[in-house]
Amino acid sequence: MESVRALPFVWLLVASLAVAAPVIQVPEGGGIVPVISKGVVCGAPRQGWTLSEDRRSVRPPTRVEQEDARIQELKVAPTAAQCETTEERVTVIATGAFPRIDATGTSFYPDEGRVELKGQGLDHVGVAWSAPPPRESDEPPRVGQEACLAPSAERGPSTCTVPVARNLPTSASLAWTPPYGRSGPDVTTYDAAGNLVSPETFRLRPGRVVLTQPLIQSEGVDVSRGPGTVVINHSEALASVECGGSVRCEINEGSISLRNVPGVDVSVTLRLRLAPRIFFARGEVMEQVLTQTLPVLACPLTAVEGTVLRDAENAAFVIRLDPSCQHDPRKLLWSVNDQRARVERVVKAQDGIYALLRTGGTSEQQITITAQTSRVEGSVVASETTKTQPVPVPRASLELADQGPIDFIPINRPAELHVASSGELGRFVPRPIPGAYSVTSKDGATFIQGEPTAGGFVSLRFGYQLPTLPGELATTDLVVVSERIQRSVREASVPIQVESVVEFVCADKDGSDQVLEPSRPHRIAYAMRDSCRVIIHRQRLKPEQGNQEIVLRIDVTKPDGGTRSESHVEQRMLLRPQGESRTIPVPGQLGQYDRILVQVSLVADESRYALSTENRSGLPSAQWTAIVAGGRFRLYTTATIPAGLYRATEPSGQLILNFGVVSRLALLNNEGQERLLGIEMGLMGMGLIPQSGDIEFPPTLAVVLGLSLRVPIGPGAAVGAQAWVAREFRDDVTRRSDGSVVPTSRWSFIFGPSISVGNVGFNL
Repeated sequence: MESVRALPFVWLLVASLAVAAPVIQVPEGGGIVPVISKGVVCGAPRQGWTLSEDRRSVRPPTRVEQEDARIQELKVAPTAAQCETTEERVTVIATGAFPRIDATGTSFYPDEGRVELKGQGLDHVGVAWSAPPPRESDEPPRVGQEACLAPSAERGPSTCTVPVARNLPTSASLAWTPPYGRSGPDVTTYDAAGNLVSPETFRLRPGRVVLTQPLIQSEGVDVSRGPGTVVINHSEALASVECGGSVRCEINEGSISLRNVPGVDVSVTLRLRLAPRIFFARGEVMEQVLTQTLPVLACPLTAVEGTVLRDAENAAFVIRLDPSCQHDPRKLLWSVNDQRARVERVVKAQDGIYALLRTGGTSEQQITITAQTSRVEGSVVASETTKTQPVPVPRASLELADQGPIDFIPINRPAELHVASSGELGRFVPRPIPGAYSVTSKDGATFIQGEPTAGGFVSLRFGYQLPTLPGELATTDLVVVSERIQRSVREASVPIQVESVVEFVCADKDGSDQVLEPSRPHRIAYAMRDSCRVIIHRQRLKPEQGNQEIVLRIDVTKPDGGTRSESHVEQRMLLRPQGESRTIPVPGQLGQYDRILVQVSLVADESRYALSTENRSGLPSAQWTAIVAGGRFRLYTTATIPAGLYRATEPSGQLILNFGVVSRLALLNNEGQERLLGIEMGLMGMGLIPQSGDIEFPPTLAVVLGLSLRVPIGPGAAVGAQAWVAREFRDDVTRRSDGSVVPTSRWSFIFGPSISVGNVGFNL
């Protein structure tokens, strides 16, 4: 189907490339028709075509099965001997059966570019058109041909819409062509009986020509330079025109001339009568008589596009008077829809006189601008009716150079203003509001900063300008508009790096202060443990950084993991720029290997800080850690409860319950934590519960000395394993079986697990 629809376009292309070649077309199944009057047809035609014996005539196929057999180009020559060298060609086309077109039911829409055919057998029927170029124009004639591709499937006569060129004149020549056929001066057409068909037979005279575009193009009649002229469409479609009164009208090509117009303070009513079969469509109503009243203008007046706005208070717009107008706009009385307008500025340019008119605003979709010579005479020298446009809406955003977009107006630093294009012809220029914010420009950028004493909410104000206007009008506000949102006016606190204003200072072993770096461990000499302090340098804050709210935390942890509550500090402080420094010492009595932790962070308050909308990684914070130096050994006393000691010396055995107090000497690491292995010495009560077995160890007190392993399990508590040499103070060891004394030494070697509680001692 797509290839079939494309055939007419292919044929038109072939015809345009070989215009000189004559075309012979006859319906398929038709009679024999002559190709040439003299000479012969060279070669044999394609399948389906029949060549006569004299080789001068052909008969078309009875039915075209393949579309490529419908059209062919035949080589012709004066004699058969010249067939090899001849360049002459004749194109033959087997068209479809001739349609029956109902001319009275056919409509031509020249403005919309279509012909609505009505009849039978319309499939692939073509419509050719030809229109001469406008007078005094070098353009070639407008010609073309299109085919009906989708006729309606109704019973009886069908309809089909064929596209043609738009804006053709109503006098354009229309012709129909047989299905798959052509139209042109080089085309000869025969009917099914082989009879020659006159080109007049294909002349298409639509029953009606329907116009859809307004005929009158002028907004008024200008009589300042002699006879008035009204520009019209389709002047060829007019049968007559009447202007009423003493005004005389003449129809020209493309216009109507008006003579004997009495004055510029009147209007002229034109009554246009269309030629027969030509109608003007006004909705569903078809009219042949059109009436329109036009003002008579002495000075052509134009409202500049993009300046006439509605729904705006104290709005202004710009008009342009033709250079031929000799009136001074300042001396004329101007009105807009009967509302007085005043002239604020006048600029003379090469293309006319521009005037800025200020009104109280309008909400109408359309306004009429009128200029009079005086209120008494009421002579209208210029008038224009134009449509209004809605007030454009500014779309603004504020941005801090180091923080990105913000949604408020800062009072301590300027913010760069970006105004998005409104899609209109104009531009928005920010205007300051005294007492709220100021506007500055630098290096092509615009900045806004709130007044130091301002607060609350405010909407940004903009002047709407049209830069294409001449002279000073390009920088004049046509209207002042405000954002539809309100922004808070407050200080812009930019999050700072905490370590830039907060320092943790401790003295070294020589007593000199040193500033400790954050996020690194530090050691403090024990003698200088009371020199540590936090210094807050408020004088380092800049006004553009704004107020900073911080939380300071100081915690001291003992070597055993316990906290020193007397050393805990937690303060929330508001830092104002250019203030004095403040010193906060680490309180409490610090001991060896105490760990000092200082944390400073900004308070997460989005209402205070100008946080970037793109990077929300969190507010800055800083942390310092320091350990008070101490001895390398620790000597302390602890209570030990060995759950079950084993006596390895003969007689050996298990001592079930034991209790004692020992002193332990242990090596300390850099964190003040004792290492696993230590030396112990003390008194131990052993065998406090009788043990099972034949050997009976009496409860005894012993002095122990040896090594032990201890693993802390909590503050002052540990589990471990001991290996001691003991000197026992006891009675003799006996046997239960016979009560005899077992010879044994009072020196023994014992070992076993234990639990110890307590850590009373000091570091060495």
